Amino acid sequence: MKDKIEKIISELNASIQAGELELYDIVQNVPSMILMMENAFEELKVIVSAYEFSTQQEEVTFFKETKPKVFSKLIYLRKIYYLEVNRPVSNYTTIKTYLEKEHSQINDFCNKNVEFIQYYRSGQTCFDEFYFVRGRHEMDLNLESFYFERDPKFSTNFDFKVAKLLANDMLAAYLNCELSKLKYQEENGYQVDEELPPAQWTDKKTALGELIYSIHEEKSINSGMIEIKALATIFGRIFKVDLSDIYHIFLEIRGRKTNRTEFLNRLIKALTRRMDDADSK
Repeated sequence: MKDKIEKIISELNASIQAGELELYDIVQNVPSMILMMENAFEELKVIVSAYEFSTQQEEVTFFKETKPKVFSKLIYLRKIYYLEVNRPVSNYTTIKTYLEKEHSQINDFCNKNVEFIQYYRSGQTCFDEFYFVRGRHEMDLNLESFYFERDPKFSTNFDFKVAKLLANDMLAAYLNCELSKLKYQEENGYQVDEELPPAQWTDKKTALGELIYSIHEEKSINSGMIEIKALATIFGRIFKVDLSDIYHIFLEIRGRKTNRTEFLNRLIKALTRRMDDADSK
C-alpha cells in the first residue's frame, strides 16, 4: 500500500513538472492539468483512506509535507486559471485593483494564521500530532470552515492550511510578476488593452526550432543558464505555438541532408536585403 502511495505521488509530480514546462497559455492549458491532478487525488484518496500508517511520524510526514506540496499546486492552478478567465481586458487602474485584491486576500490569510505559519515555517514539531494526525478533533484549534467539509480519512486538522500557505506563496510570486509587468507598461506609455498586437508564428515549427537552438547554443539568454525546454516554452508562449516536441524538431533539423540552417540562412538574406535597400535610398 505504501508503495502505491509513493508511486502515485511520484507520477503526479512528474506530470505536474511536464505540464508546467508546456504551460504557455493558462486559460487553454491549465484545465487539463487540473483534471489530471483531480483524478490522481481521487485515486490517492481511496488508498490513503484505507491505509494505516506504520508509525505516527510516517503519517505526520505525509500530511505535513507530501500531500500539501502536491495539493498546493492544484490550489494554485485553480486560482490563476480563474484569475485569468475573469481578468479585466483593459484599463490599467481596473486591472491593478483586480490583482491587488488577490494580494490583500493572501495577507488576510497570513494575518489570521500568523501563529501557525510561524510554527510551520520555523520547522517546529511539538504540535505535529495535533495538526497532522488523523482523528484529532481539538476544537480550540484555529480551524477554517474547510475543516468541517473535509474527509477525515484523507485529511487532518491542518494539512489543507499548509497546502493553502504554499499555494499562496506561488500565487504571490505570480501576482508580483503581473503587477511588475503592468507597472512597466504604464511607465512606458503602453495601453494595456492594446499593449501588443496578436503574435502568431506563421512559419514552420522547424524554423522556430532553428532560432531557439541557435540562441541557446550562443548562450544569448541568461548566459546560457537556461534549459532548452524552458526556452522553447518561452517562445511558445510569445508566439502561441506548441513546442512541447522541441527535441523531435531538433532531430528533424539535424536529419536534413542539405541546408540544415535553412531558416537562419533566409534571415541573413532578408536582413542583408533590408540593409541594402536602405543604403540605396
